[in-house]
Amino acid sequence: MPKPSPRLAEVTKTSRISPSIQRIHLGGKALRTFPSTTPGAYVKLMFDLEGQPLTAVVDKSQVAMRTYTVNSFNPSIPEMTIDMVLHASDGATGPASAWAGSAKPGDTILLAGPGTSKGLSDTYQWVLLAGDMTALPSIKNHLAALPKNTKGYAVITVESEGDIVNIPKPDDVEVIWETKAPLPEVVASLSWHEELPAVWIACEFSDMRNIRRWLKDEKKLPHEQLYISSYWKKGRSEDQHKIEKRHDSEAFINSLKAG
Repeated sequence: MPKPSPRLAEVTKTSRISPSIQRIHLGGKALRTFPSTTPGAYVKLMFDLEGQPLTAVVDKSQVAMRTYTVNSFNPSIPEMTIDMVLHASDGATGPASAWAGSAKPGDTILLAGPGTSKGLSDTYQWVLLAGDMTALPSIKNHLAALPKNTKGYAVITVESEGDIVNIPKPDDVEVIWETKAPLPEVVASLSWHEELPAVWIACEFSDMRNIRRWLKDEKKLPHEQLYISSYWKKGRSEDQHKIEKRHDSEAFINSLKAG
């Protein structure tokens, strides 16, 4: 089946929901045919090689894509919201972060998608969700979709206490916000329940590898109970990260096959 053509979306509103997160509201007639989404669904925002938002389809060699989780989508309006982390490395910021900080109503941008990611295992007695701010929309949507009697943990690392937001959740899921300790350290400090968990984790590449190793070697977690992915890597562009992520995934799968 061919991939759907990119859609031209229009910024209808922007708001700073925390010191580090800008929420972009997108609308426009092209979103009327956008499919319904599930937790973890994502879109790719399209920029030219100069970092400017694309408003017309060009040769793919001239496109820089940046991947973002769909925070919410209401097809009846239609309206999509995307929460974008505002960050800089050595004073420089990437095209998506720069656009998020300056976008205003009436601006347009092409987006591709939606894509989907693996959800929680169908069989579990408790859950562990963990990630940094790039994973916050997915964690929020997964928590909202859980049965009310679910127990477990959601661990989220943020830049500051100002980035802590209210998240609807089952009563017995403990949400842990962390501003100082690394994500692998916080996850490893949890009181591990004896029953079978469903684990969903998305974070920085090095943190992902550390947590994955711990789950495999220390906790002996069955692979089918786990979704773990890196959403970004320090010091790498999305394109560079994508290549390294693919190589890492292939090596990990081969190690599982080798026993």
